[in-house]
This record gives sequence, C-alpha cells and structure tokens, in this order.
Amino acid sequence: MKQARNKTTSTPIEKLLLIGSVVLITCLAFEALATTNAMPTVVADLGGDRWYSLAAGMVLAGQILSTTIAGWWADKMGVRRPLVFGMTMFSLGALAAGVAPNLAVFIVGRAIQGLGSGMIMVPLYVMVGDVVSNERRPFFFAVFSFAWVLPSMIGPSIAGYIVQHWSWRPVFWLIIPIALAALLPLIPILRRMPAKEPGEATPPPAFVAALLTSAGIVALQIAGGLSEVSMWIGVIIGAALLVIGMPRLLPKGTFKASTGVPSIVAMRMAIMAALIGAEFFLPLVLDRVHGWSPASTGWAIAIGSVAWTIGSWAQARVALWESRTKIPGVGSSLILLGALLVVTMPMQSISPAVSITGFAIMGLGQGLAHSTSSDLALGVAAKSRHGDVSASLQLADALGPALAMGLSSVALSGWAHLSGGVSPYLPTSFVSISFAILAIFASTRIIGVKRVASI
Repeated sequence: MKQARNKTTSTPIEKLLLIGSVVLITCLAFEALATTNAMPTVVADLGGDRWYSLAAGMVLAGQILSTTIAGWWADKMGVRRPLVFGMTMFSLGALAAGVAPNLAVFIVGRAIQGLGSGMIMVPLYVMVGDVVSNERRPFFFAVFSFAWVLPSMIGPSIAGYIVQHWSWRPVFWLIIPIALAALLPLIPILRRMPAKEPGEATPPPAFVAALLTSAGIVALQIAGGLSEVSMWIGVIIGAALLVIGMPRLLPKGTFKASTGVPSIVAMRMAIMAALIGAEFFLPLVLDRVHGWSPASTGWAIAIGSVAWTIGSWAQARVALWESRTKIPGVGSSLILLGALLVVTMPMQSISPAVSITGFAIMGLGQGLAHSTSSDLALGVAAKSRHGDVSASLQLADALGPALAMGLSSVALSGWAHLSGGVSPYLPTSFVSISFAILAIFASTRIIGVKRVASI
C-alpha cells in the first residue's frame, strides 16, 4: 500500500525527472535557437533566400510525422524506445545538415532532425503526466521553460559568433555530443517508470493523415520559391493535402475550438504560429534590411526567449485552476499587441528597437499561454490519454510554425510580384497578426474548463 504524501512536495522520481528533463531541454533549446540564427547564412551559402522557408521549416515537417507516432508509441510500450530513437535520429540529422554540400542534402538532414525532435518531447510530457501530481505540474512546465534561459541568452550569440568568424557548419556539429550526453541523466528515470498494462494504449495513430499534412506543409514552403503560375499550383496542392490531413491528425473539434483539449490545442497551435513564425524571419530581416551581423541578431532572438521565460514563471505563480483557465487569453492578447509592433521590422526608416520590443512582448505572452496550456491539457485528460494529449500538444507546436512558414513563403512571393520590391518582408508580420487573433478566439473557449479528479 502506497504511503500518503504531501502532493506539493517532490518525490525522488520527480526530482530525477526534473533534472534529466532540464538537461535535455537545454540541449534542444540551444539547437533550436542557434540554428535559427544561422539560417540566413546557410541559405545564402547553399541556395538563396527564396528557399529560406523550406530550409528553415523542413525540420517541422519531420517533427509532425514523428510526433504522431511518438504519442501512440509511448502509450503502447512506454517512453524509453521513442526517446532513444528520437535522440539517435536527431543526432544523425544534425550531422547530415552540418556536412551538407548543397541545399538538398541540408534539407534532408533537417527533416531527419525533425523526426528525432518529435520523438523526444512527447516522452517527457508523458513522464510528467504519469509521475507528477496535479499540484506540481505547473512548476514542472515553468522549469521546462526556464531550461531555455541559458540557451536563449547565449545560444544565438554563440552561433552568430561562430558563423561570423568561422562557418555555419559547426553550429550543427556541436549539438551531437551534447545531445547524446543529455540522455545519461534520464536513464535512472526510465528504469523507474511504471510498466504499461495491456489495453492502456490508444489505437495506432493516423499515419496517412500525418503524411498528408507534412506533404501539404512542404508543398506550401516549396511553392513560395517558385514562379507565379507554379506557385499557385503548389498552393492548391498544399492546401488540399492540409484540408484532408489536418482534421484527422488533431483532436476532433480543434478547428472549431471546442471546449476542452480541442480548444487548448487550437490556441497552442495559433500562438506558436504567431511567435515562432515571426522568430524564424527575425534574423533574416535584421540581416537583409538593417545590416545586422549574425552576432547582433542573436541578441534580438535572446530578448524574446528571456521574455518567454518570464511569462512562464509568472503563470506558475497562479495556483487556482479557475484563474489558470483565463491565462491563455491574457497571453494571446499580449502576442497580438507585440505582433502589431513587429510590423515595423521590415521598414528601414523605423528603428529595429520598436519591433524587437514587440517581439519581447510576444515572448511574454507566449510564456504565459504556452506553459499554462500544457498544464490545462493534461489536467482535463485522463492519465491513460496523456500520451495522446501530449502528442497533440507537440503537433500543435510543430504545425503552427510550419503553417506560418508556408503561408509566409507564399505571401512573400505574391507580395514580391505585386509590390515591385517595396518592403519585401512585410507579409510575415501580418501572418503573425492573423494567428494571434485566432489564438484569442480559441482562448475564450478555455475559460472555465473543468479538471479531471486527481488519481
């Protein structure tokens, strides 16, 4: 018989999980932020700006595929196998990207990286859902965001310095030994995880839907680099694939923002599209329009990441469940406010300080809404569905930015034909604004959602 314990204090397994997760997330955060800052130099070296969305966003297409599998795999057989597989694929993809002689090989490497990263985060979420009490989960997700602090402060700048004074390739190579070493602290945790009982797992995931969705995302990203007629053919194909695939991939009711998990997933997807879609283009615009060096653009990315962490810390201070259901609305509103300021970034006559301030406000809102959504989604779902729900959250994290990248790519191409080169990067900000508005709508359906009883 289990001994009663104070649910606000940590058990030994919770402490191990916290330490191991922080190490791993720190490595992933460094990779994500460092490579984002290196991307303008990568595309200039290998292929040209018109393929920027494809090169930067291909990792997300791979992540969509593997995240779909990871939730089912974790529910069926436990978290060990998907986690080890994810780390292996992630490392192989980084190696391929770092040695790529051309853009095609680089894109393949990024896709493999995405397959790996999608397999990594879902097991961590499942472990939190299985072994951490309801009262402690907000703290865990806040610490997960805090794990981004050091990488967000030094990762982009280190990458910028390496790119500026050496090459972009070591940015990918340096990740490999760190990522593999990050698995070591998690080994004792994995051994202590409870075994899965037969019948606990959900049915196999919609592999075809995941393939169609990923293909649709890639089609949109490719379309942005094509000529006008070919671009619209690519847009039609991509949109058709997404219309068929996405509704079968996400929880039923997501696109209606139905109360419960669907509205939380919808909000999560929209805020990720708004912020990360803007972040992907931040170093490119600062470099091409304002002439900033890679080292300088690294600091701009860091400001938004630190603001995200502050927002995550703030949401963890709110303990009452009813109050927590209102936080996503506050965060989404801040993201919209910040996106309105980011509109000025492509305007050469306006100081980048205005848009960077807006990006920081977006980061603050993201920290509030994102960490809260993780806690809320697990709180409204039974433990037997935590793998499925965790996968849906991770899919939202990948789908949102991937959609933003694809739509931005098409919008940039279309705008170039219409504007004759005036403010060529302007459409990216309006894509972020549109998604922020959608996030606010979805957040209204989260207020007052009920939590399942503690188990």
